[in-house]
Amino acid sequence: MLRVALTHDVDRVSKSYQYLTRSIRSIRKCDFGSLLLELKSLKEHKKPYWNFEDIMETEEKLGVRSTFFFLIESIPFKLCSPSEWKLSLGRYNIDNKRLGEVITNLKEQGWEIGLHGSYRSYNNADLLRKEKMQLERVVGHNVIGIRQHYLNWGDDTWGFQKAVGFRYDSTLGFTNKIGYYKDLSSPFQHVDGGVIEFPLAIMDSCYMETKDRINELNRIVEQTDRSNGVLVLNWHSNSWNDFEFPGYKKNYLQIIQRLLDKNAVFKTLGEFCRDYENIDLQSKAVKKQSQ
Repeated sequence: MLRVALTHDVDRVSKSYQYLTRSIRSIRKCDFGSLLLELKSLKEHKKPYWNFEDIMETEEKLGVRSTFFFLIESIPFKLCSPSEWKLSLGRYNIDNKRLGEVITNLKEQGWEIGLHGSYRSYNNADLLRKEKMQLERVVGHNVIGIRQHYLNWGDDTWGFQKAVGFRYDSTLGFTNKIGYYKDLSSPFQHVDGGVIEFPLAIMDSCYMETKDRINELNRIVEQTDRSNGVLVLNWHSNSWNDFEFPGYKKNYLQIIQRLLDKNAVFKTLGEFCRDYENIDLQSKAVKKQSQ
């Protein structure tokens, strides 16, 4: 039985400096049609990255639910550190009232809320704990899942995640291609009682850049099925905007439909986490009885 978990990293909820960078890019390419669309979007105050309602409506029609990982970035803007501008500019406030209403709606309608650990949190337990507590104040309950921003990882990351109370992670994966890191296609625990790792198999930008993507998708699906794994997809919430990310939404829907045709079981990562925890508890109970 093929298992699938859909996820969305929420890196940005509104467009800011991208108006400038994309306009400059259009001018350089002499693409004045795109430039006009950028200026029109800015003038009309459209929200090209605010796609929560559309995602929910689309997934509702397909009968699936997903996990949204919300980012709480705290890197301050420094003029002398241009390499960090992308991280510090355009970030959102998790305590924003409108965003809080969206999070509440997601939660109440069966979607899951997780933490998208900030850029530096992967090696900082205190920062992870602070972000987790801040998100939980908005959500109103314990947050059990995390994915690190930019898929940042270190030797101590799993330990830090466990120490602050996370029960699963879904960071292990690639930022430049699809597939499983070191062919680790099944969920696993780092150490006994540690967080359960759900490896990330397919990220939107990587999938869109993949040649012969359908055959590659079929290969990954077969590998996941053989290993009794969970196929984890990540489609950023802002990539739902078809003007800036042409074809992303269409391909996401095509993948889901293809997997539905294979009678795949769709759950949130939190639900799969609880399934695996129950299997582990049952296994330990059987071992204890046999001793």
